[in-house]
Amino acid sequence: MILLQDVTIISENLLVLMCKLNWMNFMNGINLIIDFDSTFVKVETLDLLAEICFNNYANKSQKIKNISNITNQAMNGEIPFDKALVQRLKILRANKDHIVKAAEIIKKNISKSFLNNKKFFEKYSDNCFIVSGGFKEIILPTVMPYGFKKENVFGNTFIYNNNDQIKTIDRDNPLSKDHGKIKIMQEINKPKSITQKRKISIILGDGYTDYEIKKFNEAKYFIQFTENINRTNLNNKADKIAHSFDEAIDFINKIWKR
Repeated sequence: MILLQDVTIISENLLVLMCKLNWMNFMNGINLIIDFDSTFVKVETLDLLAEICFNNYANKSQKIKNISNITNQAMNGEIPFDKALVQRLKILRANKDHIVKAAEIIKKNISKSFLNNKKFFEKYSDNCFIVSGGFKEIILPTVMPYGFKKENVFGNTFIYNNNDQIKTIDRDNPLSKDHGKIKIMQEINKPKSITQKRKISIILGDGYTDYEIKKFNEAKYFIQFTENINRTNLNNKADKIAHSFDEAIDFINKIWKR
């Protein structure tokens, strides 16, 4: 004879198992594309690099302001990203020591809600990507402790001269050009086999170049991340405005349940 108490225990165990299975399947069929600057981390890399490079300059404030203005113009979609990148690098004249210092500071400036969700990235490392116009020398040591796979991290790379000064960037890298994120996404979205269905790509970021991924049909949803900065000109273009990564997870969960 099965007692009511036994039925209750069985039901509770079954419910727990179903919840676990749902959580395991949560990201099936989804690629989550995450921006780095002002999204995974609180700061803009080149703005921080400017503070380091110009620390002892008499006109430090003006030089940093010039860099920040160009950054904001690019992130608001007012000037092409590649043009903004070249302009800022010319002003900076950074070297390897500056990059190392910037990397150490940035590792201590992870966005709070990302910091609190480290287990999420470790669990779903196959489905999580960083696609950034920033630099891999800084991005990789920041995100890999959170479980991101090296092959899932896309960024620009510096080219140095014999004195360890930044000479230029790798111009063969699509991310060094305007609409570079679109080209990277085309590769990410390619099915790995003829039987594999294309996954749903979701872009999470703060800037116009992130929105463009959806605009050019390489992502189905654009989640505007506003924990660090709210670029209000993008608000009406977002499928979801997320003030934290937890809100982004809730939105993704609703998509998965549809």
